[in-house]
Amino acid sequence: MDIFGNALRDRQAGHTGRMLTIRRDDDHVDRHDPALYFMPDPFAHEAALLEMVEGPVLDVGCGAGRTLLWLQQQGVPAAGIDLSPGAVEVARMRGCQNVTLGDVMDPSLPVLRARFRTIIVFGNNIGIGGTQDGAKTLLRHLAQATEPGGRLLVTGLDITNTDEPHHLAYHQRNLDAGRPRGEISMRFEYEGTVGDWIPWFHPEPQELDHIAMTSGWAVDKIGPAGGPFFAGVLRKAG
Repeated sequence: MDIFGNALRDRQAGHTGRMLTIRRDDDHVDRHDPALYFMPDPFAHEAALLEMVEGPVLDVGCGAGRTLLWLQQQGVPAAGIDLSPGAVEVARMRGCQNVTLGDVMDPSLPVLRARFRTIIVFGNNIGIGGTQDGAKTLLRHLAQATEPGGRLLVTGLDITNTDEPHHLAYHQRNLDAGRPRGEISMRFEYEGTVGDWIPWFHPEPQELDHIAMTSGWAVDKIGPAGGPFFAGVLRKAG
């Protein structure tokens, strides 16, 4: 079931007004227009990071190719990877020249045997590993695909930047169970179709600092990036 990909396919086909829902297991929902994934310019909290880009670049969780297309327009050689067949299909339709369908958690993927100068993990995609341990595995895989001294550029949601009672209660429930605040279970819903629950992980900035240093990366910078977001610049250790 490729609910995310179907939403992108519909938007690419010109269908508007259809909302994609991400539901957390406490019933908190985020509903947004899939047009978000087709924006022609980087988001404000990504712009400063993109000034540091050196090719070749790997965009992890490239979606509809929003960042890949921008990089191509700047003349930067870039490849993308996504687990969603629909996302890969749409990215290729939009002109992305090098997109792989696959799970970045699989270390045998040929794209992870290449060597990139910059790896981009935008849009909360650091959560792909599902848990804190999964995030460490993800970063180890990405370190193997990075040239010595290469950079990993990360943006994410700083979940501690909230005073909303339902978020705070969710965080406390996790802490009481011995889990990090940012480990969640979520599912996609779109046009009457409901996906399976999947694990996702929103690391706190200080957690990302620790995870990076134990996964083959040195931390150049992790800090606020405007609004609820943080940005991180990691460098391959050694």
